[in-house]
Amino acid sequence: MFIICCMGWIAMDKLSHKLSQTQKAVIFASSGIVVFLFVFCTALIVGRYSISFENFFRMIGDPASYPMERSIVVNLRLPRTIIAALTGIALSLSGLLYQETFQNKLVSPDLLGVSSGSGVGAALAILLGLSSALISLFAFLFGIITVILTTVISKVFRNRTSMILILAGIIVGGCMSAILSFIKYLADAETTLASITFWLMGSFENSVMSDVWFLLPIVGTCTILTLIFSWRINIVALGREEAQTRGINYSVYRAAIIAVATLLTASSVAFAGTISWIGLVVPHIVRLLVGRNTRKTIPLCVIFGANFMVIADIISRCFTAAEIPLSAVTGFFGTIIFVAILFVRRKTISERD
Repeated sequence: MFIICCMGWIAMDKLSHKLSQTQKAVIFASSGIVVFLFVFCTALIVGRYSISFENFFRMIGDPASYPMERSIVVNLRLPRTIIAALTGIALSLSGLLYQETFQNKLVSPDLLGVSSGSGVGAALAILLGLSSALISLFAFLFGIITVILTTVISKVFRNRTSMILILAGIIVGGCMSAILSFIKYLADAETTLASITFWLMGSFENSVMSDVWFLLPIVGTCTILTLIFSWRINIVALGREEAQTRGINYSVYRAAIIAVATLLTASSVAFAGTISWIGLVVPHIVRLLVGRNTRKTIPLCVIFGANFMVIADIISRCFTAAEIPLSAVTGFFGTIIFVAILFVRRKTISERD
């Protein structure tokens, strides 16, 4: 299903080469929403305990007659599916914001050390034997603290270029990775180390509705803000000199965009662990389909990111007795899809894509 959806979008891109970028964006967004509705319902139905479509819709109309199905859907599958969609949105959007702000197509949401810092926070909480809620809280706070530390270190060099901030992120991220290795060394090899390792590979297994009520306002607010200021993000992506000639306070807007991207990344990693590829691949796919205008790429990143992550979650929990780590699923299928799109568009890719 993962491959079929993406191959369909690739075919649509080939057939719509005579359409304008706006028309393409509308077509891809509309089809993406339809696919998401289908994928979301499928995620609620499939699993170790399968529910037929007929019983699913009967349960919606008469939940009292299907107590077991209702309990599985409402208490287990609904929270994790919503969290999966929100995580996909957050990582895809933050990846796009980082890539545009730093004018670098190879950066991902963990650019400034957010994922490494969140990993340290979660590993420390697991080592101390804290609850899952506190693990998420530690991961979130350590992710934010890591970016603050990165920003402070970059200020020490008194250089306003983006490269200094990126290098500071590499330094802090490397330090956090070293701390994480030390925490793993201290962890019990039979129990705690396995928990830390599995958390770092990403999973929605422990998702509950309280997580949704925490993550939804953050992702929703950040998404609305990026949509409102999408034209300013376009100008910031042109660089400091171009932004200043157009009357935009480059430093203020760049800092705000980085703050939004960081908040999205830290919140998603806190509840899902470290998930690779989504934040790197989805923005690339969207740009290849509709160009670099953020007025079009931001909505499509939201739709495509939600689709891809929900499908990845379905794959991770339905094909083996034990759940497959999400990073393994997203890495494997993300590579295949990205290569396929690059092959199809190989003659039309430009430096601006």
